[in-house]
Amino acid sequence: MVTIGALLGMAAHLENKGASVLDQTGLAQKGGAVTTHVRIARSPADIHAVRIAAGEADLVLGCDMVVVNDYWALSKIRADRTEVVINDYQAMPGPFTRQPDMQFPADGIVEAIRTALGGREPVQVAATEIATTLMGDAIATNLFMLGVAWQRGLVPISYEALVRAIELNGAAIEMNKTAFAWGRLAAINPQAVLEAAGLVEAPQTDAIALPLDDERLSRTWTKPSSAA
Repeated sequence: MVTIGALLGMAAHLENKGASVLDQTGLAQKGGAVTTHVRIARSPADIHAVRIAAGEADLVLGCDMVVVNDYWALSKIRADRTEVVINDYQAMPGPFTRQPDMQFPADGIVEAIRTALGGREPVQVAATEIATTLMGDAIATNLFMLGVAWQRGLVPISYEALVRAIELNGAAIEMNKTAFAWGRLAAINPQAVLEAAGLVEAPQTDAIALPLDDERLSRTWTKPSSAA
């Protein structure tokens, strides 16, 4: 999440916009929550506070649904304003080590988010499963999630600025670009991405075009005939 915040902040800077990024890592090294407050405005003068207050979020990007279930995160949601995109991967929280019979409260978490949204459904994405399968590394999950949110028009930053920010970050550039592209495709054709990841069956002849603006990376992915 810290990386996602840094990328958004840099991308906004590249577009001469105002941006603020506040990371709250808490006890993350021991299994606690990691959160990032990001504000993007037309100019720095339009930003009067760094921390996002209750009911002021336009987007809640929940890469870990357990973290979104905390009151401080749910309180940022306002039914007539906020959009929520969550990763539906069920990563057991730390207390599981002391309560081996604990059941993951996925239904309760989604219901709490739905209530905060005034009955609307959050966007749920199998981001960890898809990103790990396609990219070979779960670290690609968050860029995948950002791609989903961006393609749905929830991130006020241009494609060019985000890609340039990924390049300037200098870490796993090609993987991050591709994860972002798969997330974009998942926003408009989730079935195709699930098929590509082998999470649902697909005809052997299916071809999937990645929505990449970079001509060098644009290509058609075809599922191998030997795949299960």
